Amino acid sequence: MTKRLIVFFFTLILPSLLWAQNATFAEYFKQGTQFYSAKEYEKARDAFAKAVETDPHNATALTNLALAQFQLGKKPLAIGLLRKALASDPELTTARAGLKYAQSQMEIKDVPHQIETYESVRSKLLAPVPLLAYLILTALLLFAAGWVLLSYLGRRRTALHEEKSPPPTPVIGLLFSLGFIVSLTLLCLKIYDSSILRATVIEEKVSLQTAPGENQAAILDLYGGMEVVVKTLDKDWAQVTYPGSLTGWIKSSSVIITSGQ
Repeated sequence: MTKRLIVFFFTLILPSLLWAQNATFAEYFKQGTQFYSAKEYEKARDAFAKAVETDPHNATALTNLALAQFQLGKKPLAIGLLRKALASDPELTTARAGLKYAQSQMEIKDVPHQIETYESVRSKLLAPVPLLAYLILTALLLFAAGWVLLSYLGRRRTALHEEKSPPPTPVIGLLFSLGFIVSLTLLCLKIYDSSILRATVIEEKVSLQTAPGENQAAILDLYGGMEVVVKTLDKDWAQVTYPGSLTGWIKSSSVIITSGQ
C-alpha cells in the first residue's frame, strides 16, 4: 500500500504541483512585466516579488525585481538583488549591466580598508564564472594532460625496449598539466567562495557596532550597496566584516543575503 502511495505521488501529484508552481510563476512574471512596461513600478515590484517567492533562485525574476526597486528609489536594495541574481547566474548579462549602472548612480563612498588579494581574484576570476564552467574546464584539461602524458610514456617505453632514443618531452602535455593545476585551484576557490555568506547593505547608512544591541559603540559607518561577509546571523543582529576592514555588528534588517545560502 505504501509503495503504491509513493508511486502515485511521484507520477501524478508531484508533476501536478510542479506544473502549478511553474504556471503561478509565469503568471506573476507576466504581470510584473506588463506593470513595468506601463511604468506602474509598485505593482511591478509586488508581482516580481511574488514570482521570486515562487522561484527564489530565478536570476531573471530577481533582476526584474531589482529594476523595479531601482525605479522606486531603492538603489541599495536593487544592487543587493542584482548581486543575488548574479550569484544564481553569473553569465546573466542583463543583471551584470544593471549592477554596473546601479552602482554608477550611487554616490561613491568608501571606508578605510586594505585591498585583499583574495577579493581581487574573486571579483575578476571567481564571481563572473559559473561553477559548472570550472568543472568542465578542469575535466577537459585533466583528460587532455592525461592523454598526452600517457601517450608519451608509451612511446618512451617502446623506445627504451627497442634501444632507441627516447621521444622529446611533450611540452603541450606539460602546458595541459599546468593548466589543469590552475583550473583545479580556481575550482576549489570557487567552491569555497560559494560557501561564504555574503550580504549587501540596503540602508543608506548604517553604523558597524562593537556588539549587538541598541546604543553600542560605533566603530565604522557602512553605506548602501556595500558588500559584506556575514560571520554570524540571527533574527535581529548580524556580525559582518567589510573585506579588508573591521568586523562588527549591524541589524539583520539592514542587509540582504546575496550568496552562500
